[in-house]
Amino acid sequence: MVTIDGPAGAGKTTVGRELAYRLGLPLLDTGLFYRALTVAVGRAGVGVGDRVGAEALARSVRIAVATDPDPSPRGPLATVDGEDVTAELFDPGRAELLAWLAQLRGVRRALLPPQQRLARRGAVVLGRDAGSVVVPAALCKLYLDASPAVREARRAAELRGRGRAAGAETLRREVTERDRLDRSRREAPLRVPRDATMIVTDRMSVAEVVDAALEACRRAGLAIRSHARPGAEPGALPPGGYA
Repeated sequence: MVTIDGPAGAGKTTVGRELAYRLGLPLLDTGLFYRALTVAVGRAGVGVGDRVGAEALARSVRIAVATDPDPSPRGPLATVDGEDVTAELFDPGRAELLAWLAQLRGVRRALLPPQQRLARRGAVVLGRDAGSVVVPAALCKLYLDASPAVREARRAAELRGRGRAAGAETLRREVTERDRLDRSRREAPLRVPRDATMIVTDRMSVAEVVDAALEACRRAGLAIRSHARPGAEPGALPPGGYA
């Protein structure tokens, strides 16, 4: 079991995919649960401030997420009550709602059991509380970080790749303001888990970050495939880590 924590845009998703392949494990992005719930909450007309409605919906909806580390999965990335909501997961217009939902104790407690069930048999688990709450007994814990400016630039590039655009203020809210809220919340705040290996990715290529992560996995005694994922190309770290 491997956990990768860190703020948005630090590289969790990109590095996690390669690690999952090299370790022969599923990839579990816990942030997809919160993004899928954001879609469900928006459709139900539950707005920021309606804690009772949001927590009730978190307990009642059925959220399923893909765990295939392939960057181009054939099926949906996430479903809500059986409906594919992949196209709506990364809408920058929902950044405020997403940050608010992630702070609610009832929401986090409702979404934790399905995350732990998926991780139970082994996985590379991504998130903001993966190593501290979801899988505190993970064999290898990693924490990826980068400066806010670098992470905002990665998020902007990721949105362009999805055919979306966001202004500077929207990006600031989604990255910098989300950092503040995640670190200051009472329930499962973003923090460096105990015994985690810290990797600052600002000036590192994908290959360099993956190598550092694999070395940490080797030290933890995990068996690693000798070859990289087919089609994986080293280079500048693209956007990742949306949870």
